[in-house]
Amino acid sequence: MELQALKLYLISVHGIERVDQLFWDIQMIMLRSLLAVQPIMIADKKCFELYGYDVIIDADLKPWLLEVNASPSLTANTKEDYIMKTEMLHGEHMCVCRCRCVGLC
Repeated sequence: MELQALKLYLISVHGIERVDQLFWDIQMIMLRSLLAVQPIMIADKKCFELYGYDVIIDADLKPWLLEVNASPSLTANTKEDYIMKTEMLHGEHMCVCRCRCVGLC
């Protein structure tokens, strides 16, 4: 299911405030997991890493981190999967280009 469609569905069932909190909580899970391993991450300014997060959401809209993949699969099995991964890679490329433009990379 597309992320936007999932979010709209959850808003229709649980309301925007609870769903906004859910997505904030997911962002905090991701941030805290990266901060936890920051001392051992490669700090090479000529490369970047892509991580895949698997998160499950329980009935109370509490997110649970299942795993973090250091090498997530970019193989597309369906048309929707291909579109999602292509858009994700495009977004990542744009992020890297912006970082280079402002001198962060």
